Amino acid sequence: MQRNQLSPEEAAEDFALPVAAIHEIIGYCEANRELIEMEAEEEKYRLEHREIRV
Repeated sequence: MQRNQLSPEEAAEDFALPVAAIHEIIGYCEANRELIEMEAEEEKYRLEHREIRV
């Protein structure tokens, strides 16, 4: 939630999820940051090569 400045409680409310789910998501993202960044770069590459602006 750091990107959009929401607290876990605010994010839970916005996405209609339990706060525990938000904490699980945050933990996953922190533990797998490198993988997530690699997948995002791969997707960006694929979109750009289809001439889709990102």
